[in-house]
Order: sequence, then structure tokens, then C-alpha cells
Amino acid sequence: MRPQIVCLTSFANDLGESLHWDAGRGRLLWIDAWAGLVFAYDPATGAIQRTDFAAALGGRPIGSIASSDTEALIGGVRGGFYRLDMATGDARLLAPVEADRPASNRLNDGKCDGAGRFWCVSINTDHRTPSGALWRFARNQNPRLMEDGIIAGNGIAWSPDKRSMYLADSFRAEIWKYDFDLEQGEIADRRLFAQTPAPGLPDGATVDADGCYWTALFRGGAVAQFDPDGKLMNSIALPVANPTMCNFGGADLDILYVTSASRFSDAAQPQAGHLFAIEGLGVRGLADAKFQM
Repeated sequence: MRPQIVCLTSFANDLGESLHWDAGRGRLLWIDAWAGLVFAYDPATGAIQRTDFAAALGGRPIGSIASSDTEALIGGVRGGFYRLDMATGDARLLAPVEADRPASNRLNDGKCDGAGRFWCVSINTDHRTPSGALWRFARNQNPRLMEDGIIAGNGIAWSPDKRSMYLADSFRAEIWKYDFDLEQGEIADRRLFAQTPAPGLPDGATVDADGCYWTALFRGGAVAQFDPDGKLMNSIALPVANPTMCNFGGADLDILYVTSASRFSDAAQPQAGHLFAIEGLGVRGLADAKFQM
């Protein structure tokens, strides 16, 4: 069976990002980063909830979100980590970060590890300066610097056995692999896992149950699948040039959802900025972990 690509939204995001499958509530979360919006999609009904955090965040862009063990979300936002309440649109700062970094920095891709810690990597929006950093944030702790010298951090994911962690630097077109210690929350031995084929740049990513790494190819108009050794296995073309993140969801974790951006596209791409679902891949993803609030 050939994969089927379905457009799920009737509206475009400026910069759709940060797909998270909230299994407990059976919903798919994602953001429109610069607009400060969070969306929740119910596959059972097709309903989409929209929560506007722009005012509560003072216009700061959201980089990433994840669900938590409470009703609230954890958010990586320019300047810090926030508790986001989708019922009210309220935002509360939990911990500031990167006050000493360039004003063009902002928190970007982020996910929770299996112990409930939120890992978030920043980007310098000039797309040249390596002032981005990888941060680890846990309850009742200050954010901890884990990696530095990044231009555009993206692609955080973990292997099925939780012994490896992945991180991409988009404008270097590189995906890195680390040894990962889940109990201690430590990374070690960074090495090159893969480079994405031009013109595609690695953006948001996920890992399937077989250990394959999937990444949205920004500027490449596709999602790419790499095997556990970093070999390109498959590339699935999309009707947009700038997909931004992919993640598995659905009751059986067998649907690959993909966000995209409209801000970098032209009128020849009428579906730019929309949310897509890819069905019939024959693989399943891994459950997204929650933040321990």
C-alpha cells in the first residue's frame, strides 16, 4: 500500500511546529510559533481547539510544547520555560533562560525524555551565528546547559531503548547522535549520525518503534527516513516545500503527522502552512513522554 497524504486543516499556519501526541486525551498538539498559538486536534471528531497565548507571553514566540502530568503544558518560549494553560490562555514563567545570549536567540525544538525532563534547543534567527544551546529543564531545578555552539537547533528524539539521543543543527544540515543516560539525564560522545540531502535541511523529527529516524526536510519538500545506522531509507514528497516537523500519533501511533510553514512560501503552494497526515506507512511510532510539572 502506498502512503496516503491527507491535508487536515482549512487554515494555514505562519510557522507550524512542535507536534506532540497527547495519548491520555487522544489529541494532537502543535503550535504556530511566531503567532503564539497552540492547537489541539481531535482525530475522532476533526475538531480543532485554538488557544492564543500571544498576550500572556507579551508577543514572545513559542518554540515547542509538551503535555504534562497536570492539565497544563510545558512550553519553551523566547526567554524561558513557561507553564501554559490551554483552558484560559494564561502563561506563567517557570524558569528564565538565555538572558545573556543575543536578542536574536529563541528557544526552538523541545521534547520530554522518559524521565519527564524537558529538553529544548535554541536557534539564532539570523541563521548564521552559533549562539544556540541545548537545555535540560526539570521540576524544581534550574535549566542546565547541555550543548553549545548551535546555529539552529532541531530534531530532538530518542531511540526506542532510550540509550541514544538525536539532535540536529538545521543550517549545518547535520543530525548528531549521543549516548544517553536516562537515569542521570546525561549525554556523551556526540558524533555525526547523518547529513540530509540538499536542498533539504533537518527540522523537527521523531523515531519509530524500529529505531528509524524521521525528519521533516525544510526546503526539501519531503520527510526523510533514516535507518538506525544513519542510512537514508526513504523520502516521501509533500505538496509543500517547507515541512517543519513530523511525529507519529493516533490510537495505534501509526499516522505520521507533519506541520509546515507558509511564511517562506509563494502562491504556487496553496497548502503551505497546513497540517498533514501520512497514512499507510506500515510502521508505528513511540509514545511521547510528558513533563513532570
